[in-house]
Amino acid sequence: MDTNDLLRKALDFQRAWVETGSEVTRTSYGAIIRTPRYPLIHMANLAWVGHLPGGGAGEVLADLDEAFDGTEVRHRNVIFEDARAAFDQQEAFATLGFRPLADLAMAQLGLPACIANPDLDLREVGSGAPEDDYRRLRMRLFEGVGYGPEEARQLYAVARERGAALGQRDFVGYFQGAPAGTVSLQTRRGFGFIQDVATMPEFRNRGVARTMLFLASKRALAAQCQYTLLFTDLFDSPQAMYRTLGYFPVGEIRTFLKVEAPGGP
Repeated sequence: MDTNDLLRKALDFQRAWVETGSEVTRTSYGAIIRTPRYPLIHMANLAWVGHLPGGGAGEVLADLDEAFDGTEVRHRNVIFEDARAAFDQQEAFATLGFRPLADLAMAQLGLPACIANPDLDLREVGSGAPEDDYRRLRMRLFEGVGYGPEEARQLYAVARERGAALGQRDFVGYFQGAPAGTVSLQTRRGFGFIQDVATMPEFRNRGVARTMLFLASKRALAAQCQYTLLFTDLFDSPQAMYRTLGYFPVGEIRTFLKVEAPGGP
């Protein structure tokens, strides 16, 4: 399978994630996605652009303004499937006060190339891991990156709601019996999609994330998934770890974000 096909699969997972449980209005270029009960969440209220329309960026922004006029949504979020088209529009968005973001889609064939730490046990939420442990870790993560209490509540709620609808399995990694990290996995049509890989600060540099990825990939393989896919920040350090595990880049997805009032993940 070539990288374009793998990127398409990763985009399919991501688009299903943002559309699930949302009000979706199809457009000539993609869709406007609204989730009014989660107004602070960028990935719940946005424009998804499959290709640039004839009216350019202005057409997309006009649709966003119309969709969210009079609502509690105070941000404008535009996701481009086509990274090159997004790059061409970067100056136009920057002039309007938007911040450019980029995620790298990566794929792994089979199991990651690592030795699992035997002190790490991966347990699924709702069976081996209590919901409280998972929620506590996720809330700590949100707090650590600066989200306020209501932002964190909405982010956790929308993730659990969408995950349940999509058959996502959420896990807690226990290091020597203590909750140390999280990872989530979806499997569909022979592909696995990994999200929410996080290690608590006090457990870093002990192979927690690597082992969680290895064990999550084993579960994907057991579900007859040949490839696992994920997105990571194009400019952040986690992608270096993924590369050492055997993940390889298959493409990018670009985002332009403008927050008109404080807050919002």
